[in-house]
Amino acid sequence: MIRKDYLERLIEQFAAAFAALLKKRREQGPEAAQQLLRDTALDLLGMEYSALTMADAASTARLLGHPTRVLCLARLVAEEGEGLQEQGQGARAALRWGLALELFLEARELGGRLEGEDARVLGALKARIEPSQLSERYQQALARAEDETPAAS
Repeated sequence: MIRKDYLERLIEQFAAAFAALLKKRREQGPEAAQQLLRDTALDLLGMEYSALTMADAASTARLLGHPTRVLCLARLVAEEGEGLQEQGQGARAALRWGLALELFLEARELGGRLEGEDARVLGALKARIEPSQLSERYQQALARAEDETPAAS
């Protein structure tokens, strides 16, 4: 079982690494941020980024084993999509955004709470990805997530 202090440390480290990633992309461009993205995955998740993004979202979520770790990867994949979009690689960006959306849904299915920045990124991904582009499994998971999301007052 992953201990609470480990998860808190992971979240803190991820927040710091993600802030550095955004700063690097803003100051040096998306190409420069790619290496930091890979390093962040290796440092925080213990695996190469390319290995984590090679498999389908369900397999990767099982491999990572905890919703917090899956959420970290989902945010990295969504950020990679942003960088690809900035480079004019819209088709590749859309593929990454689709994977990120699936990872968010997997994290939710594992009991992860999607709130704060995670909820904001999930909302942005849902606006970018047509549900019909997702497998039936993820269309159903998306519908469940939307049914359980409290309506804004």
